[in-house]
Amino acid sequence: MSDKKILSVDDMLAADDVNYTEIPAWGGLVRVGSLSAGDMLDFVDSNEGPAKRTAGLRLIVKSLVDANGVRIGTDKHLDGFKKKSATVTNRIVAEILKLNGLDEAAKEALKNASGEAAPDASPTV
Repeated sequence: MSDKKILSVDDMLAADDVNYTEIPAWGGLVRVGSLSAGDMLDFVDSNEGPAKRTAGLRLIVKSLVDANGVRIGTDKHLDGFKKKSATVTNRIVAEILKLNGLDEAAKEALKNASGEAAPDASPTV
């Protein structure tokens, strides 16, 4: 007999699998939580046309959490983040992508932040 527990679907669905990280920015820490598969699908699906220009900022807003892990970002915050430093927001986006298991996408976001990408290819603006 094995000591391994085979999970039921109910076990899987009940598991708390959100991961968190804190990113130094703006003189403090920005706390973000990983996205659910559904949130990530919604995010990816909505990145066509003009919405692609604000993809990174929308990812930040969707990922923001407070000290207790409660989501605190809303669509009303998007315009405020448009006024923040692209260097800082690109770094936050890269960390969020990494947190969500998208390390290659995080590398691309950092590349864009460094100016190595085409001038019109920005994940935040």
